Amino acid sequence: MTTQDKNQIKQAVEILSKQLSQNKVAKRVGVSSATISQIINGNWQLIKPEMWRKIKVQLKLDINWKTAPTRMFKDLNQILLAAQTRQLTVAFSHQAGTGKTHLFNAYQKAESNVIYVEGTRTMSKKTYIQKLLTNAGQDAFGTTQELMQQFIEHVSELENPLIIIDQFDKLKENTFDLFMDFYNDLYGHCGFVISGVVALEKRILKGVQRNKIGYEEIWSRMNRKFITLFTISKNDVKLIFEANGVTDQLAISESFNTCEGDLRRVRQDIERFHLMND
Repeated sequence: MTTQDKNQIKQAVEILSKQLSQNKVAKRVGVSSATISQIINGNWQLIKPEMWRKIKVQLKLDINWKTAPTRMFKDLNQILLAAQTRQLTVAFSHQAGTGKTHLFNAYQKAESNVIYVEGTRTMSKKTYIQKLLTNAGQDAFGTTQELMQQFIEHVSELENPLIIIDQFDKLKENTFDLFMDFYNDLYGHCGFVISGVVALEKRILKGVQRNKIGYEEIWSRMNRKFITLFTISKNDVKLIFEANGVTDQLAISESFNTCEGDLRRVRQDIERFHLMND
């Protein structure tokens, strides 16, 4: 890891420490508060490379990638800000690879009191709540009920909190419906963002049609709609290429014409261009 990489990690840690505290950042990334203090103060001699890598991964820092001001970036940012400041619940069910997760992480880094969690198929109810607490900079010990109460109490003390639950479609049934408990206990105080791929909308609507327990309640709390996001335009691809150091118009056109709206493919095209031309 280069000195430039370490400086970017230091900058991210400093920003997050101002939003939370050094102690809470340490809990979030799973290192000692002394390590966080040493990073901020530039005392790097005793910090092992694996520690730097761990912090980078836990904070989801994409050091060598620049976020571009695409239309989705601007629109999604406005929607998230409205949800946070007005205590709204918004839901997205959109094509994979359009950059939602990247933009959620960018928003969390820019704003205070944003708690982000990414669902997985193997995540239990307890693990889910522990992850929420850890991402909020809290200790996560105790029974599932104790953890739930701790999380609700913590969020209730925050000013304009926002909970982003990404990959919501991957959660198991007993974890999936925890959202209703969060919503009921924090109604009028907290904004919620529910996000997943196209399968999320299908799952919700099918559950409602079949009268599956909890699905009507979840659908109601989502305000019975999913917000439609714009597809990737050629200008968006151009902005992403230019933000990451590529201005070749032919490469931009070829990437747009073949990416099928998937920004992972766009990133691969940019990295391939640098590999062949640098």
